[in-house]
Amino acid sequence: GSSDFVGCPLFECRNIFLDSDTCCSNFGTIQQFSQLMIRALAEFPAEKSFSIVQFASDASIVSRPQLANDALSTVSNLSYTGGVTNHGAAIDACRQSLSSSDPGRKKFMMLITDGDPTAPENDPEGVAIQAATQAKEDGMFIIPVFISPSYTYDPFMTALSSDGKVFDVTSFDGLLSIQESLVNQVSCS
Repeated sequence: GSSDFVGCPLFECRNIFLDSDTCCSNFGTIQQFSQLMIRALAEFPAEKSFSIVQFASDASIVSRPQLANDALSTVSNLSYTGGVTNHGAAIDACRQSLSSSDPGRKKFMMLITDGDPTAPENDPEGVAIQAATQAKEDGMFIIPVFISPSYTYDPFMTALSSDGKVFDVTSFDGLLSIQESLVNQVSCS
């Protein structure tokens, strides 16, 4: 069961409407989805590397650009942290990590989130949009993936996106249904 999920503290869940088992299960689903995307993108016949950033109240670069097998291992060793949602810090950390890679390569940032930003306290959306604008100016292509049971057009999520597209699913389990569309988005951009 989800209560046995390694690295997932049962006492920490950022959303008071979800119990810790649900949070751990959702985190596990994001890990599996991330690994699936790395495997799928690794099949393209081009030189590539993957950087991993984990975020909640703050963001941390878990790994600088690395090969697919190393990235898969990195993702499997992540632990659920709990906390609020800080898109600005996540985008900034991704931008820092990707800036260290080969300047001749295309750089894609996939932002997987289940909520609008709540941190920093003063203007979380403005901070996130400013971070996204800077990343785009640095030549990075941002693809938001929004998990929400009641998603409708969201000008904020659209503003984060490099091409105005937001990939949305109604549940964590729905992530698998958009894998092919996301791979196509990266390969055609």
